Amino acid sequence: MRCGWKVSLKRQDSSQLLLLLLLLPLIQVFGLECPQPAAPVNARVSVGGLTPGSLATYVCDPGYDLFGSDSVVCGGDGRWTGALPVCATNVAYRKPVNQSSTARGGAGENANDGDLNTVHDGNKCTQTLDETSPWWAVDLLQQYEVAVVKITARSCCGHKPLQDLEVRVGDSVKYQLNRLCAWLPGVVEEGSTRELSCARPMLGRYVMVQMLGVSGSMSLCEVQVFSTQETSKQRCMGSNLPGALATFNRTCYQFQTEEKGTYATAKEKCAANKASLVQHIEPITQDFLSSELRRMESRLGTQLLWIGVEKEPAHISRTWRWADGSVIKKPLWARNQPNNYIGDQHCVMLDGSMQWLWNDVTCSLDSLHWICQYSSPSCGSPDKNENTTVVVTTSPDDEEVREVATYSCPEGHMVLGDKNRTCSSDGFWAGKAPTCKYVDCGAPGDVQNGNAVLLDARTTYSARVLFTCAENYTLDGQEDTIVCGEQGVWQPRAPNCLFSWCPALEAPRDGGLEVTGRRAGDTAIFHCNPGFTLIGAKTVSCQLGGAWSGEAPTCRFVDCGIPDDLEHGEMTLANGTTYLDSVADYECDADYWLDGPTQRTCLKDGRWTGDRPYCVLINCGEPEIPHGGYVTGYSFDVGAEVEYHCEAGHYSTGDTRRVCTRDATWSGEPPNCTFVDCGRVPPLVRGEVRYLQEGEATFLDSQIQHVCNTNFRLVGDEFRTCNKEGQWSGQVAKCEEIRCSNPEVPDLARISIARNDRRLSSVVRGKDDMMPDQTYKVGSTITYRCDKGYVVEGATMRTCLANGTWSAEAPGCKFVDCGLPESISPGVYRLPSNETSYGATVSYECDPNWKVEGKFRRFCQENGTWSGPVPKCIQIQCPELSSMAEQGSRGLRVEEGDRTVGSHATYSCDAGYELVGPTRRSCLQHGVWDTETPTCRAVVCEEPEQILNGRMIKLNDSTAFGSVVEYLCFPKYHLHGSFQRTCTQQGTWSHVPPTCSLDDTDGGILDDNTVDGTTNSARGAPGGHVDEGSNSGLIAGIVVSLVLVAAVALALAFFRTRQRKLAKTNGGSGGGGGGGGGGSRGKAGGGGGGMNGGGMRDVGVVSYAGLSDPTTGNNIYENIPDDLDPDPNYSELSSPPSDGSRSSGPTYTNGSMSERMSMGGYPPNQRPRLPPPPQPPVAPPPMAVTINGMAINGH
Repeated sequence: MRCGWKVSLKRQDSSQLLLLLLLLPLIQVFGLECPQPAAPVNARVSVGGLTPGSLATYVCDPGYDLFGSDSVVCGGDGRWTGALPVCATNVAYRKPVNQSSTARGGAGENANDGDLNTVHDGNKCTQTLDETSPWWAVDLLQQYEVAVVKITARSCCGHKPLQDLEVRVGDSVKYQLNRLCAWLPGVVEEGSTRELSCARPMLGRYVMVQMLGVSGSMSLCEVQVFSTQETSKQRCMGSNLPGALATFNRTCYQFQTEEKGTYATAKEKCAANKASLVQHIEPITQDFLSSELRRMESRLGTQLLWIGVEKEPAHISRTWRWADGSVIKKPLWARNQPNNYIGDQHCVMLDGSMQWLWNDVTCSLDSLHWICQYSSPSCGSPDKNENTTVVVTTSPDDEEVREVATYSCPEGHMVLGDKNRTCSSDGFWAGKAPTCKYVDCGAPGDVQNGNAVLLDARTTYSARVLFTCAENYTLDGQEDTIVCGEQGVWQPRAPNCLFSWCPALEAPRDGGLEVTGRRAGDTAIFHCNPGFTLIGAKTVSCQLGGAWSGEAPTCRFVDCGIPDDLEHGEMTLANGTTYLDSVADYECDADYWLDGPTQRTCLKDGRWTGDRPYCVLINCGEPEIPHGGYVTGYSFDVGAEVEYHCEAGHYSTGDTRRVCTRDATWSGEPPNCTFVDCGRVPPLVRGEVRYLQEGEATFLDSQIQHVCNTNFRLVGDEFRTCNKEGQWSGQVAKCEEIRCSNPEVPDLARISIARNDRRLSSVVRGKDDMMPDQTYKVGSTITYRCDKGYVVEGATMRTCLANGTWSAEAPGCKFVDCGLPESISPGVYRLPSNETSYGATVSYECDPNWKVEGKFRRFCQENGTWSGPVPKCIQIQCPELSSMAEQGSRGLRVEEGDRTVGSHATYSCDAGYELVGPTRRSCLQHGVWDTETPTCRAVVCEEPEQILNGRMIKLNDSTAFGSVVEYLCFPKYHLHGSFQRTCTQQGTWSHVPPTCSLDDTDGGILDDNTVDGTTNSARGAPGGHVDEGSNSGLIAGIVVSLVLVAAVALALAFFRTRQRKLAKTNGGSGGGGGGGGGGSRGKAGGGGGGMNGGGMRDVGVVSYAGLSDPTTGNNIYENIPDDLDPDPNYSELSSPPSDGSRSSGPTYTNGSMSERMSMGGYPPNQRPRLPPPPQPPVAPPPMAVTINGMAINGH
């Protein structure tokens, strides 16, 4: 009969379970207790109870500040009231800062130096200039989640208080573009500290504080930026390392600034305190280290600090590694580094002179500070969520995992998340804090022929149920216990109770059977006789329900046949058979090993086990290669031999030859290659040391060569080799100066020394004056001189050579006589020393008025002859003056004689010039003329006199020789005398000035001599004046003016025709007519009308004072009115062009004439530079008419 399942409680009855199930929902609804409170990271919580009104109090770990409320209260609804606080550390301390401006010692660094003093006193707080929206910013060097910014204001002395503050956090260097963290409107009380919390933790690298929209100066005494993502310095205090401590990127850094040592010393000091030299330096870490070192520069004994970077000196390699052996991928070298300056720079330091970047140096330097780096020994208090508890356990120091935080939930709850969190090497907990979930699997279902017991008296998470079966029934193979799982389901499934008795079995043919029993779980084992194989299951078991697990098997005969032969070996059948389970053994010949199984067995499928083996020649494989060595050899088979060699700079110890043996191993042990470096030798004074190995290496077998400077000799070994002992072979060499001893000095000789030591030269020394111990440097020279009358026979100069000997042989002294010199005539020679031997001189002199031509002094030469040719006496002459006169003053003439001493030269000038200076010069005894050369000055007349009742006109605006002036009288006055005067050679004017007197004839224009309408005093008028009130004269003047214009036009037409004829007949002729007669050298005659050609093609001015019109026979003054303008505008005519060409002529402009060109057409920069006048009389331009000395334009 099958029975159903029974569920029971351990030591309790079913009524108690029922009561428990009824009370659970009520407790969940009306429960009075609160769950375990949550806790933030870096904080510890103390729980006063879980009943309503109980307090949970929070305390931050050392080095962290608490922000928010430090406690929460259990409410009546079973929930904790209040928000969780934040425990954070300051990440802005001593980080790089910036501000809008700086004033009065208020540097930006004052706001994050850790000094909370609120009195500025010139250097305690920051201060900007008066400006709009001043700001201050800090670079945290990496991203942090910023939770709170704490600002301390200045406390005194009348400075503008902080107001309208804005805090921004982000990654932009344009700080105003970053996100707003907090804003504090209004004024901040002086000396107070305000906390500005971000609405939520804000991620960013830069933090800015700004007085937005405020005009004034901003002063901050301290700014602290708090984040939970950094290790506090207090967590690093577990280290015993001395020096300044700082944290960055969750790592502790100890700056050792008190001690100094080598790289090895620094490494040992750090390792002794479970730290390492600073390594794995990323760019942001480099920025942090540089910033810290710049702040402590004043406390550093040297601006050089070791870091954990090195390379192995035994190899010529450029691979640099961290102190832990890992390869550096991105080194941070300074400019021109690494340079391996002396060949053994295998360590690295931070160099303050190179902006704290890397510089490779010799590891043996013992005057450097260092920086140690290590992780925080603790991760502090882990965070936890509500309704969870956490326990932190500490592992032994030698284990990799130092701390483990284990989370748990109340009974009936499961942990969701990381149940175990480990303390990472960066000082922070791995993973996230888990939560709790309530799980209920309910009562298990009914099962027949069995029984179930609730072991924990509950059905919630992790509760257990135990199953048992009735007699002759057995569980169906499942576990006898199930557990309430995470999904609210019992795991594994509930088992069944099955019947457990099986029937008897029979043995197979050619086989046998062994049975352990017939109850459920018992087994039956079948087997076959030798040579037969079992077909079917070997073992069957009695199953629940009363049946065996399978059918009974059968036995079948099996034969695998003879296996294949083995080349270079032998196959043996162990029992001489080849049927089932027979064994074949394999063995190879000597020097061969078996590749494959040594034994094969015949299987039930008629095949031998495994693959066919082969015999392979023994091979020892590649031998071990020692560090710094290599192997040569062509084969690694048995009997082969290899030879070991060491790389350059190494020597070997041990057997260098090994043989491959039959056990596939190499004989003996590999040798060792030891690296040897002899280092660099001291510099060679007055020479140099040349390192002959590539790269100037100094390792084993490297060679150096000592080379001395020029003029120095090497004492010691020139070549030295680095030996196994790490020493250079031979002796230390030195350079000695090469010097020459005293030279030989022959009789009758002296020497002078030059370029010896610092003296350029020395006095002449004889043989007896030589100092016995005197030496001379290489390059010194000696010059030999013989006594008077003697000449050096041999080399006159010897030089101290590089081998310490003098060049050439010492010379001798030989007597030389030149005899009496040749005489000269007319003259004499003189011997000053009265000697004619070598070095004597002779001088020559000529008689008075004669001079020596050639060298007047000769010397007796070493070849016995007088130097140079015999001079001559030539008569003294003064230089020729005629050529000098042509090159000197214009018009100067000279008459000179034979120009010998005492002769004279006479000077004169051309016409128009007068002589200035002596007229005669004499030739002196030295061949020079006694006075200066005279000059010719152009003749210039004084200014000609003006006349009464008339006017004087200079025709060419000059008073030089040949110049002409004309006179004219005012109307009604008549000219008496010559109207023209000429400047003469004597510098006076020809003729006497004319006079103007009244004419007896009335109304006659010619009698009044009026040409321009001027009203003159009429002869016979009272007082000599004409009545100015009369209008008759004015009317008559106008009429006469009109008639005059018409007459002039007719006259011009006639004159043009006349001029062409005159140009043909008078061109080039020089005759003069009239009163003045002919001119000289092209100059005008005194009063006549004729003009010399003088190189001029056209005559510019024609005088018509006494000329009558050939057509009418009347005087030309008949048609000129007598009432013209009394004050005409006369235009003075310029001189004609110097080259005789016709000028462009004057032009009337508003009643006056202006010249078109002043110098006959020459450009200003090409005007000829000529001596002053005399000039030919100036002719007016073509078609100009002169009437009684007045020029009238013909146009």
